[in-house]
Amino acid sequence: MRAPVKVLGGYSQSLPSNWKLYMENVKDSYHASLLHTFFTTFRLNRLSQKGGLVVSETGGHHISYSLAEDTGGKEYEQAGMRAAQEGFGLEAPEVLSAVDEYGDGIGLQILSVFPAFVLQQTRNSLAVRRLVPQGLEKTELVWTCFGFADDDAEMTERRLRQANLIGPAGYISMEDGAAPGFVQRAVNTAADVLSVVEMGGRGIASDDTRVTEAAVRGFWTAYRQFMGL
Repeated sequence: MRAPVKVLGGYSQSLPSNWKLYMENVKDSYHASLLHTFFTTFRLNRLSQKGGLVVSETGGHHISYSLAEDTGGKEYEQAGMRAAQEGFGLEAPEVLSAVDEYGDGIGLQILSVFPAFVLQQTRNSLAVRRLVPQGLEKTELVWTCFGFADDDAEMTERRLRQANLIGPAGYISMEDGAAPGFVQRAVNTAADVLSVVEMGGRGIASDDTRVTEAAVRGFWTAYRQFMGL
């Protein structure tokens, strides 16, 4: 937070799932280019980009980040990403026009604070996400978009344009609102069945790759500790 914050607006949506399923989605650092075809179609993010994962000692908090660099080469085609082969373009490419305001080269960053607080950077779109449980299978997700008090008019306009990427109907975030509901419906049909898939071992350590479920395991490690399980 390099300067006092200026609130730009917000959204609220109802999720048909338990709040913990959305936090799992937030902490799943490798699903972005699988679930969000907008990322690969318009060359915003792929799993092979440089990035990493920072997990707190307790496991409850995390940061996932990836650099925005793109050489303009054939990385997406070489990775066999179907969307990259189809020649799509945006009629308004300025929606993705971004500046490196922090000088760290990071284009996508998610920070979570246990249990249900999320801070996100998607290009120059900054937002806070708050989860408010409404029952076992219903959660309110509240988005608050912000900039900084010293933003000029051009930066404010850029943040507002890029706010179309997030929120309930965002070009990127729309799928995140649906996926936990799919999982909720599935687990309700198999309450007596247990299935565990281990990806990347059992640890919760930070790593210089996003191909890991360390942050997901960290969340459940912290949850079990607080719940005495």
